[in-house]
Amino acid sequence: MIEKIKWLSSLEKVFPDREPEGGFADLKKMPSFLEGEVFSLQFAFLTSCEAEGWAEVGLSGLFAEYAAVREVCPMPSRNPGRVLVDSREEENTQAEEDTSAKAQTPAAETAGAKNCPPGLYPDLLRELKGGRVKLYPGQWHSLWITVACGREKSDRRAKALSCELPYGIHKLEITVKPEEGEPVRECLELELIKAALPEQTLIHTEWFHADCLADYYRVEPWSEEHWRITESFLNHYGEMGMNMVLVPVLTPPLDTAVGRERTTVQLTDIREEGEGRYSFGFDRVKRYVELCGKAGIRYLEISHLFTQWGACAAPKVMVWRGDTQIRRFGWDTPSDGSEYLGFLEQFLKALTGKLTEWGWEGRAFFHLSDEPGEDVLERYNFLRGKVAGWIAPYPIMDALSDYSFYESGAVDRAVPNMEKLPLFAEKGASPLWTYYCGCHGHGTPNRYFAMPHCQIRVLGVLLYYYGADGFLHWGYNFYNSQYSLEHINPYAVTDAGGAFPSGDSFLVYPGEDGRPEDSLRMLLMLEAMQDMRALQLLEGLWGRERVTELIRREAGGQLSTIKWPRESAFLAGLREKVNEAVREWAHMV
Repeated sequence: MIEKIKWLSSLEKVFPDREPEGGFADLKKMPSFLEGEVFSLQFAFLTSCEAEGWAEVGLSGLFAEYAAVREVCPMPSRNPGRVLVDSREEENTQAEEDTSAKAQTPAAETAGAKNCPPGLYPDLLRELKGGRVKLYPGQWHSLWITVACGREKSDRRAKALSCELPYGIHKLEITVKPEEGEPVRECLELELIKAALPEQTLIHTEWFHADCLADYYRVEPWSEEHWRITESFLNHYGEMGMNMVLVPVLTPPLDTAVGRERTTVQLTDIREEGEGRYSFGFDRVKRYVELCGKAGIRYLEISHLFTQWGACAAPKVMVWRGDTQIRRFGWDTPSDGSEYLGFLEQFLKALTGKLTEWGWEGRAFFHLSDEPGEDVLERYNFLRGKVAGWIAPYPIMDALSDYSFYESGAVDRAVPNMEKLPLFAEKGASPLWTYYCGCHGHGTPNRYFAMPHCQIRVLGVLLYYYGADGFLHWGYNFYNSQYSLEHINPYAVTDAGGAFPSGDSFLVYPGEDGRPEDSLRMLLMLEAMQDMRALQLLEGLWGRERVTELIRREAGGQLSTIKWPRESAFLAGLREKVNEAVREWAHMV
């Protein structure tokens, strides 16, 4: 029934129709991890052509108490994205491509990249039903195992991480017992190193779309059921290393077609008291940020005060006028109009007063407009001049990649795309932030279904290398098509209706009973953040210069946001070197 098996790292993809590359058997040293780290690995197996039914899965050994196992489920993708290839593969690919098709593709897009075919890509991590996994004949299956050992009682995840397991080498054994045929038992030795990951210093936000939760689960926004679901997702959000979250004080004007609107999730209760005068209720805002604090989220980003890509209009603002709630401002409201600016002045002064009262001063940031271009610099500067005085001392941050825009002083914290990160770092931008999304080149890190896992996880090394203070992405759970023209089921449509490469718009799936289900990309993002923390731990022992030299050496001498080794061996080897150095230090103290 089970013909082949393989222990694999998290850096390998397991497709149903082919044997996965690599494996722990190829490593010179056994896998190791640090205290407080969530360590991921895979157990892959090939079933015979006669296989059917289910198999029971069990873990044993000293690590088993601190381990969890989930099934890696292939998910559908019509648009899995493009990936870089090496020169030899590129030559073969180009020789096979149709000349007319190449003529329609810009040269910059063709060089060193290829389209990946539509199909099923490993992504969803699903809990086993009754401890069993479904067997499909003649296919490779993968089980994703996480091991978490920690002793930090102050950590909100202490219950999950706390353990009394001795440091050192211990066994993890897995048993896969088909209904028919012989069971398979395999053992792997892992090492828990006597050193703890330091606390995460990077500010990490993935835009949290509260409306998408209400839409997918078909519940009334901010009903008690919506609050329950939101809390479940916020708790997961904090556990996975995101420590800044978007707060929809107004319905966020993000990815919304001109003239259209998204489901209202405005937290602020606004009432019109007379001509140009408003009163504000912040009870729901307070409840939301308190949930964030309980989830371990330390920073807030206030939703955008003007529309995306130019700040030309106001976001949707719902206001009570007597007993009726109306849309008071929206696409038909000029951003620089006196009516909206008059409202904003009152609103922002009241909101910042509450944020300060609740203890968020120094930990909350405001957005004006997402991705403004140089062509709207004059308007943006005008709006900034108004808003900055109303929110002081709270800073303004926005995603923008034109350095001259940042240099003009229009924004306190610029968030450039990763292709521009080296420029902003060279110019001394501080604090130094970055982001990526589906519209950027294929050479930077990203999270598409098609990308090798190393291209997702390398983010942490690059953020450390450039000394980044923050990372932003737009899609923790965006379950709409582009421009929010329709809602989607992310289990069936993984590419936002064909607009973006699969995986760009969400990291988690909306599971049963309002609970998020992880993607393997979410776990790789967590590993990326852990890599950064491990490098910071080593920096405390070696100094930054020596650590960056180690990274360059392991990378072959050259490293940038678009140039880094495209093999899993780079990251695996680097972490092995880091863990080895930390282990040596731990043995001396």
